[in-house]
Amino acid sequence: MRVNTWVRLPGSFIVLGLIAGMTLTSTTAPAMATATCPTVNPSTGAVTPAPAAGVDWAGCNLTGADLRGADLAGAQLQGATLTQAVAANANLSNANLFGATLTGAVLSGDLSGVNLSTASVSGLSLSGDARSADLENLMNGGMDLIGASLQKADLRGADLDNSQIQSDDFFGATLTGASDANALWLNDTCPDGASSAYYSNGCLSMIDVTTPSATPVVTAGTVGNNGWYTSGVTVSWFWVDTNSLVAATCPSSTSTVTQGIAVAISASCTDSAGHVGHDSIVEQIDTSPPAVTLTGVTKGAIYPFGLVPMAQCLTTDAYSGVAANAGGTTLGGRPDGTGVLTAECTGATDKAGNQARTVTATYQVLYAFGGFMSPLVGSTLKVSARTINVSFVLTDVTGTPISARTAAALASTFDVRATLRGPAIAPDSSACAWQSRGKHFQCVIVIPRHVLTGHRHPYSITVTENLGGGYKTAPIDFYSQNPAPFYFR
Repeated sequence: MRVNTWVRLPGSFIVLGLIAGMTLTSTTAPAMATATCPTVNPSTGAVTPAPAAGVDWAGCNLTGADLRGADLAGAQLQGATLTQAVAANANLSNANLFGATLTGAVLSGDLSGVNLSTASVSGLSLSGDARSADLENLMNGGMDLIGASLQKADLRGADLDNSQIQSDDFFGATLTGASDANALWLNDTCPDGASSAYYSNGCLSMIDVTTPSATPVVTAGTVGNNGWYTSGVTVSWFWVDTNSLVAATCPSSTSTVTQGIAVAISASCTDSAGHVGHDSIVEQIDTSPPAVTLTGVTKGAIYPFGLVPMAQCLTTDAYSGVAANAGGTTLGGRPDGTGVLTAECTGATDKAGNQARTVTATYQVLYAFGGFMSPLVGSTLKVSARTINVSFVLTDVTGTPISARTAAALASTFDVRATLRGPAIAPDSSACAWQSRGKHFQCVIVIPRHVLTGHRHPYSITVTENLGGGYKTAPIDFYSQNPAPFYFR
């Protein structure tokens, strides 16, 4: 025989089919997991084990707990007792304190998304970032809400009676059904964006201004340092009036890109009674980075070895002022300071936080030309000689020859040349060798067949060197000439 027996479990009915003669064994639904509560040292408030993100302390007694700076993000604290607990500068983002007892507790820090619905908050001190928090049906009132960011928070039915509500931001929050008997409202931002000062007694009361008044708030702009914005800003006005507003005359927002230490952004609004209200806000705006000037060396310049100006960085700022001057560095070049070098100025910032771009100047330092040993400058050469033997030395700017080792290295890589130029011929170049015995460079230029003779047809010989930036004319010292004139006969 089959017997149907109805067994009720939480939330459902299950039919168990029994066969006659069988014995029904009773079963019990598995018990709900319970939180493992920490211990609180009654003298110091120290909590063991230490708080952690996501911890489950639902229903636990945390009276007098020291939770300063604790990371309790996403913690399960519903129904917990936190009487006289201190969670200053804590991370309680998305924590669940549904129905918790917070008598005399201190909560501050990151409270975004925290659930305080139906919590008992008598004497609670709450501040910090509580955006999108659920504070629905808070009970027992009498708390301190000071400097809290409660944007888009849910405070439906909240008991704010006898509370001190000061410098809080309720923009976009829901306060339907909340009570605030004997509460003190001071300098708060109401859900509509307007200041609580425009209401007869806080955000839950009636508007009490007969001329349009605004609460100007910067709602767009890049926040810099020291109270400055580093971009243009947009100001939203949040107009209110006991009379209706003429919408076409009441801008909802105003933008500016003006720079300065006291930029005034203003707007006006007219109501249905013809009253005109004016308001303004003053902000510090600096969108320009510091101006950096690199002095001393010039981009693209060639300097003789031993006569290189010192690179310097000059930093100025027209608005917020210089916070850090640009620092100078020199990059590249050869070990002795010749070659291709880059001076750069970096790291300049202003007090608003703008950072200047890096300013650079690339230049070259070449060995100086120490003068022709042959042929003599201005001399007349015989075409019949068929070749020109060119000899010279490279020096520093004072005329001191470079070391034989350095000269030999340049010659071995064909980095020194002599070039003949003049009428009726193409430039004729010759690589120069190092003559260790005579301690000079030696180059042999073959005289072209079509050179012209006479002093009406001057030619020149130019010595060039390549120290990493291509062949450049060797700069002269105080006594030499390069290029130098010659003639043929």
